Order: sequence, then structure tokens, then C-alpha cells
Amino acid sequence: MPLRIDNWQMTFSLELEKPRYFLWGKDDCCLFACDIIKAITKVDPAYSFRGKYKSALGAYREIRKQGFTGVMDVAEKRCAENNWPEIPILTAQRGDVVCALFNNQESLGIITGDSAAFVGGAGYVYIAPESALKAWRIG
Repeated sequence: MPLRIDNWQMTFSLELEKPRYFLWGKDDCCLFACDIIKAITKVDPAYSFRGKYKSALGAYREIRKQGFTGVMDVAEKRCAENNWPEIPILTAQRGDVVCALFNNQESLGIITGDSAAFVGGAGYVYIAPESALKAWRIG
């Protein structure tokens, strides 16, 4: 299981200070979560998706092309590949990944402490972690 880097808390905080606005293929929900994971573990779960799409339809096609059924399926399989276990949502901690529904679409976010951060059109969107559908312990 890839562990978090020694100074992951500082790296995590710096990542969350970066301005982000939803943009397919650059700063969408999956790439946002994977950017954070990559920063704190040096493992990129989105390695096969980067640079492959620029729209919602393109993302959907790429997910299907790579043999996944949706965002949650990608998260489940990539977390399993790295031995990052699924955990009860209420036990998720800072730096863990969650999947929640936004506008009836599965989206990935990161636990920041008392909330879960997602990237939206106007910047970060925060929700109560218990609103998530699933969670995984990262590192």
C-alpha cells in the first residue's frame, strides 16, 4: 500500500490553497481528487485518464473505453489496486477520498477535516462527509 509522504499534511494544505475551477480533463472531480492523492502519496490513480478527454461526453467515453462503468467503479478499482481500503464514511479522515452525488452524477472529493471538498464551477464546494456514498482510506 503506497503510504503518505512524510510531510503530507503541509503538502495537502498547499494543494487545497490552489485555486481550482471545474474544467473537464483538467480540474474535474476525478482529477482533483487524484491530484491530491498524487501530491500526498506520489501515486497517480488517474495515470490512464490524463490528457484523454475535454468534455463530459469525452470523460464518459474514456471511462467506458478503459473498462469501467462509472466514476465510482474507477475509484473502487484504483483504490483496490493500491490497497487503499473502503472504509465506513464516518471514519474517513483528512486526506481520504469520498464519492458523492452532485446533480445526479458520481463525483470524487477529499476529506479536509470536518467536511469533504469537491471542485465546482466557482471553486471548491464543501459538503458534510456523511452525505457521501463511499469512502476510502488513502495511505
